[in-house]
Amino acid sequence: MAKMRLAILSFACCNPTLAVHDKRYVDNIREAAAAAGVDYELEVVHATEARMTNQHTYMSEIMPLFNKYGQAVSPALFINRSLQLWGGVPTVEKLTEVFQKAKLAIEQGRL
Repeated sequence: MAKMRLAILSFACCNPTLAVHDKRYVDNIREAAAAAGVDYELEVVHATEARMTNQHTYMSEIMPLFNKYGQAVSPALFINRSLQLWGGVPTVEKLTEVFQKAKLAIEQGRL
């Protein structure tokens, strides 16, 4: 199976106090990926970068949520450019479940 492409949308660029949540998210991803048996590439994308470049166009999927809830949508997790989770750092158990579902969807060509 190919590596999952994971991206965390972070607002730590706008609010540095949020950086601690990004670190916790990365740690939880590491643990959950091992539990789910997935190989991944991870990128933390800051909101400013996502808005200023066109290499993260897939993040437009979260804009309606951002317009409604503001920074509360962060951090957000994208798997293979598809928004999967938003609004807080999920538990390792929740991430493991999401990775297992994504792994199956990828194997079936749906993600």
